Amino acid sequence: MPGDYKWKVVMLGDFAVGKTSLVRRFVYDEFSDSYLTTVGVKVTKKDLSIEQDNVSLLLWDIAGSDRFSPVTPEYLRGASGAIIVADITRGSSVDSIRTHVDMILSINPSAGIVVALNKLDLVKKSDERVVYMKSDDFRNSFNGSPVIHFTSARSGENVEELFLSIADKIRKAAPDE
Repeated sequence: MPGDYKWKVVMLGDFAVGKTSLVRRFVYDEFSDSYLTTVGVKVTKKDLSIEQDNVSLLLWDIAGSDRFSPVTPEYLRGASGAIIVADITRGSSVDSIRTHVDMILSINPSAGIVVALNKLDLVKKSDERVVYMKSDDFRNSFNGSPVIHFTSARSGENVEELFLSIADKIRKAAPDE
């Protein structure tokens, strides 16, 4: 039976990994080289039709974090899902994925999670880092082996698939009503 759903999806990751650019590419099909730091949180809505369901994704683009400036836990409450974003060219942001996964699960254990390894346009797909990140060893190093997407906000590569993937993951985990 068709339904109407509204899901909060938080975008988590270190500073300058491309969270805002991914949201802009998905919602507006735009990309800008201008870098503007997100302060606090910016919420953007995107309506989708998935099979017979009408879905509104409320995308919470949360300011980038690091060990000196962690994410405010209140932003994560009530999230149906999370997209963890890392910059494939910055190993430190990839190393932070597990911290972000653990944080969302500590606050909301039932949240669906997908990972975006962003800025694919800046590396060769044969790069040894990319090859390793596509491996089962890398995928299994996180809680629950999250779905991993290699994305480029600049080119749009795999961006729509990323957001449809989190919507599908949330939809499948939602209790039947």
